[in-house]
Amino acid sequence: KVFDFQRQTWLAYLSGRSGLVNAPTGSGKTYSLVIPVLLDAIQTGDHNGLQLIWITPIRALAKEICLASERAIKGLGLNWRVEVRSGDTTTTQRKKQWENPPQILITTPESIHVMLATKGNHGFFKGLKAVVVDEWHELVGSKRGVQTELLLARFKFLFPALRVWGISATIGNMQEAI
Repeated sequence: KVFDFQRQTWLAYLSGRSGLVNAPTGSGKTYSLVIPVLLDAIQTGDHNGLQLIWITPIRALAKEICLASERAIKGLGLNWRVEVRSGDTTTTQRKKQWENPPQILITTPESIHVMLATKGNHGFFKGLKAVVVDEWHELVGSKRGVQTELLLARFKFLFPALRVWGISATIGNMQEAI
């Protein structure tokens, strides 16, 4: 069953907007943003290169996000790859990702900064359509949050049409989070 907040997020994403999803744990926040990215690719026919970067400050969530993304991809009949890049990713795997990026990359704030500082990064990021920052409440007001905001500003400069979305289940001060 599709929840109202998911449908609203899909419509907002597909109309080119950015935003913040604030919904309870276990309610389908991941699907609220993975599915419109996939639908957009189906509509535009653009399936090449890195389409979505999913930033999570909590590495333990990466596997869960990966599995949910793979279920959505399979359900829509796409042939996309989802991969994780963190401090635990081997040098060999990082090199493979750099040479042939997955369509969805799940990573940490620190790892994405390293990639952005790597020579030749424009080719890696050139197809980027969206960035999702998961667990936004964990980052708001912290050093990692400021670093993530700077990263997002750089991406928006490089890709003006980029859609940026935050996800949280426990935002106490919505005005500060936005």
